[in-house]
Amino acid sequence: MSESAGGGRPVWYTFGNHFHWVDMQWLWGYGVLGASVRDMLAFTAATGARGNLNFDAVGYERMAAEEPEALAQLRAAVAAGTIEVVGASYGQPYPLFHHGESAVRQLTYGVRAVRRLLGVRPVSYWEEEFSFYPQLPQLLADTGHRYASLFFQWTWHTPHVPAEDAPAIWWEGVDGTRILATPRGPLNLHQWPEDFTALKEHPLLTESPAPVIQQWLELLPSPDWMCRSELLLDGMNELLSTPGLDIRFGTLAEVLAAVGPHAPVRRYTMDDVFHGMSLGKNGDLGHRRSRETEQTLLAAEALSVLAGRLGRPYPHWDVYPIWELEEGWRELLAFQHHDNDECEGLCGHVGRAGLDRGQALARAVLDRTVAGIAGRTPGPAGRTVLVNPLGWARSVVRDGRRVEVPAVGWTVLDDDDDGDAVDGHRAAPAVTVVDDGDAVTLRRGDFQVVVDRRRGVVTDVGGLGCGPAGLGGLRCERGGVEHRYVPTAVRVESDRVVLALGSPAGDEIQLTVTLAPELDAVDLSFDSAAVAPPDGRHHASLMTLVEPELQVRTVWHDTPYALGPVNGRGRYQRKYPTGDWMTSPQVFEEVVDPFTGLQLIDLLDADGAGLLWLHDGSQGFLRAERGAWNVLSMRDPWDEQHFTAELHARARVLAHDGLTPAARWRLAQEFTRPVLTVRPAVDGGELPPALSLVRLDGRPGAAVTAVYRETGYAGAGLPEHATATLDRPVMVRLVEFDGDDGDADLVVTGTVARAWRASVLGELREPLSVRAVDGASRVTVHLRAHQITTVVLDLAEAGKQSRDLDAHREVWATVHRTEEDR
Repeated sequence: MSESAGGGRPVWYTFGNHFHWVDMQWLWGYGVLGASVRDMLAFTAATGARGNLNFDAVGYERMAAEEPEALAQLRAAVAAGTIEVVGASYGQPYPLFHHGESAVRQLTYGVRAVRRLLGVRPVSYWEEEFSFYPQLPQLLADTGHRYASLFFQWTWHTPHVPAEDAPAIWWEGVDGTRILATPRGPLNLHQWPEDFTALKEHPLLTESPAPVIQQWLELLPSPDWMCRSELLLDGMNELLSTPGLDIRFGTLAEVLAAVGPHAPVRRYTMDDVFHGMSLGKNGDLGHRRSRETEQTLLAAEALSVLAGRLGRPYPHWDVYPIWELEEGWRELLAFQHHDNDECEGLCGHVGRAGLDRGQALARAVLDRTVAGIAGRTPGPAGRTVLVNPLGWARSVVRDGRRVEVPAVGWTVLDDDDDGDAVDGHRAAPAVTVVDDGDAVTLRRGDFQVVVDRRRGVVTDVGGLGCGPAGLGGLRCERGGVEHRYVPTAVRVESDRVVLALGSPAGDEIQLTVTLAPELDAVDLSFDSAAVAPPDGRHHASLMTLVEPELQVRTVWHDTPYALGPVNGRGRYQRKYPTGDWMTSPQVFEEVVDPFTGLQLIDLLDADGAGLLWLHDGSQGFLRAERGAWNVLSMRDPWDEQHFTAELHARARVLAHDGLTPAARWRLAQEFTRPVLTVRPAVDGGELPPALSLVRLDGRPGAAVTAVYRETGYAGAGLPEHATATLDRPVMVRLVEFDGDDGDADLVVTGTVARAWRASVLGELREPLSVRAVDGASRVTVHLRAHQITTVVLDLAEAGKQSRDLDAHREVWATVHRTEEDR
């Protein structure tokens, strides 16, 4: 440990150097990461400081290929203890805006890359941009992290977390997991040398039991950059020479190990924090695309495991297409980078190109796998095969019949069914339409939805009034004036209502209202080829009001792999440039009562009845008097002239008498992840008419959320990884949503020889009980409240079936010889 001269009061100092391959190399060209490493080492050499490096892990991979000398320098500094690798997510996302499995893979892919390339395992989590959600402490502990920091620098975003005078806190997650962390506090420094002068007079330097100075840096030795080591040296020397202070340098892990005894417990909720982002910008297209690609990858993974379990012929060359799927994840995780979010107008075009590649890889695997499975099901050519990639059985309507489709499995629809109940296929009632000139009523059985023609809004959903404003109304601000959209045309198309809504700016948005096919709910779709840009403020955004005739007492929302109540009341600062993002003066907006819903909000009365609002990507909300405004599109001044005028936003609205958190989460997944329908062009094969690979019994509050396989590549440097024991083990992710403890049975079709509980990284933790029942294997798993756990399966039937290719050598060995050669 390095210390300043003198015997004054001990004060700890640590820094984080933040940089990334995403955006920075894309725009600056090759060498920026290596240059940042060298400038950081110049800073440590000149000051004696020890600190931390926060690169995206994809950046370390790129350095290995493009800057091996710089990576070697970094590796030596890490080995010497001068630098600690922190954060180490693969793509440095705003994880709150991406779904649960992406949150897991950001950590696992990042830890794997750092372990493989730098020879260490990250133990401290510190990201420069807002990285907070209630399940994060649990996932950090599960991936081997012991420390964290909640100091996020103001850059393009203006995050808020509670400020603490304590030098450390025990940050507690929703499941009770605690991580020792440095909090946001008065001794935090941004990257500007000007911060040093104000710091020296702060009373905490003398009053705190263990003062800790944290500073974010973004080091790059270029005159076209504002943070360079040469600019920081005077301020650091001034700090080191401050009378009465003994500055002690350490990495984040070293600092927290020293000041940990002074840490109180803090359990922050989503009401205590604000992400500080322009959530809703450009129609949330990036978040929609991210969700779509994650869900495509999850479907491709689960069904590829199923296809491998069925044996040859495989849909792919190998039993499981590991590289295609993991490469798809790498592209997705890199796209989720915070600069693709906050700097969309600057670098988003590159990010979208990578995402397109990831989606194409995932879609090709999914289509090939589904076709391969469906082609082996029984029945004549043209039969209908329904394939369900989700980890629970679900009911769908196809060809006028309600059909139950098994979890991670399929069913063949009997095309000779005459409409009566046959093999679980039941006739579904048709939708009738009543149009009296003032209102259009869509009715199916006892369920109905009413649309007011004159106002262009939904006024009733299943007997629940939608409030004075109705559902589907739109407003924004342009030129400081509120613009309300009004119906310019209303037409009925078969079983749906289509409304053209126009604004004073002359743009038009089409609102389509239809009954959800699988359940008593209404689907709303907002579509436009060209929305006129609103003013560049959060409260000026295009938004729609959700405020039913309920005495709303509680609002629930979801975050990555969790649901819980949120008040959504608070006032926070958001800043924007007035012109060029780098050089123009900045102005502030006070954002009032913002909150997020990753895929849902639920407005509840005192008895738990409510209105569930599911969406496909519009995550930003503002509390209204009783309900909430859902932001559909915002213009962000940080994007300068860039604005995505195209809009495609969907919502599903369900009036209910009470739902569990797990039921809400499943409904949200089913809304955006439809059952896949295939009609093979060939006669069927040897498979049964219906089959499920895996399901969870005994805990309705828990769900199977991912099924995939890993190889030894994932286990590099992890001696306890499952691949040290098994070849290509099957991994099953389970999440408990309802907050209950208890045992569950994972029911697997096939012979599970052995099973273990594992970390999300695949490290074996404990063996699990397996028993054979009725041709299936039941693996008993105890689940804690809100637990995210991973089960590793040794599934005998999923082992690779090698072919005897040597028996066919004559096909290749002599074919190149022409007749003249013989």
